[in-house]
Parts: sequence; structure tokens; C-alpha cells
Amino acid sequence: MALIINIKIRGKSNVLVPHVLSQKYRFVAFPGEELEAEIGQPGGKTLLKRVKVRHQLNEAWRFVTGHAAHHKACNEYFRSLKPVGGRTLKEILAEGDITVHCLEPKEGHTREDLPDADTAGRDIAIDPSLLFEKSIELSAVLIHELAHVAGATTDRGAPHADAAEQALNHCLCRAQFHPGVKG
Repeated sequence: MALIINIKIRGKSNVLVPHVLSQKYRFVAFPGEELEAEIGQPGGKTLLKRVKVRHQLNEAWRFVTGHAAHHKACNEYFRSLKPVGGRTLKEILAEGDITVHCLEPKEGHTREDLPDADTAGRDIAIDPSLLFEKSIELSAVLIHELAHVAGATTDRGAPHADAAEQALNHCLCRAQFHPGVKG
């Protein structure tokens, strides 16, 4: 149930990266242990902000594993995602490691084209800008993606297309729930 973070160390990554069928983005290693970005401030000013990738992801993961995975309503909701033989969040986490990658736009696309995250099996890629948000925001994105691991559909036109986002209402992230998010 470890969180494996795909970060380039000395220019290399030792983590296998899944190929995803997207015209807009791909899964890649985070470029380093630290990211920096210019964050807009009131009055049009910008502030250069740095974050430690591993620290931010581990902090969010501690909430997922230490709180959400032990919350009865959260586990009941995860079990409901598959009518027969559904698994709780705690069971999903116990089944093996989860690997987190960085989402990168493909040629001809920009960061604005990225979703917050995407899942391929037990691999999750996130928009790196999420690392600059509060930890609970990143935790909510991880819970949403773990709901896909549990069986929530990614098909935006399907019945219950909001099932992954609904997990937030049951997993201690009600304030992070966004109505209308599907897939």
C-alpha cells in the first residue's frame, strides 16, 4: 500500500510509465524533487513559489490512508461502486502500491488542456499545478482517482458518470466536491 512517486533523480526515472490513449497528454516523471511556478497575486503581481513534490504527495496520501481509508461511510461507498464483490478503499489500498506520475501536455497542447488527473490501472497522473494547492485538495483528487480504481466509470455519458466525484461526499472531502464533474 505504498505510494510510489515517479520523480527523475539525476535525470532518470526507474518507474515504468503506462501509455495512455490521450491525444492531449501523457504520463511522465516529475522533473525533480522540487517544482516552482509563478503564482498570480491580487493586483496583478506574481510570486515565485516552490514545493517539494514528495512532501506534498506524501502529506495528501497520509490523509487518504490515515483518515479516509478508515472512515466507515467512505469504505461503504467504495464497496458500492461494484454491485457484486465491490472493495472498500482500505481493501484497494491493501492490494498493492499506487504510483503517481506527472501529467504533461503533448505537442500542440498546453497545461490548460490537462484534466486534474487521470488513472491507468493503479497508476495515477496529476496536473503538477495541484501540488501548489492545499493538501486536502490533492487528497480529494487522489480519492476521486482511487474511485476509478474501484470501478467508477470514466465514461462521461454513462449512468453514474459522477460516481468518482461523489466519493468525496463520503470520504471526508465534502468541501472539495464539485457538482457536475463527470468521468
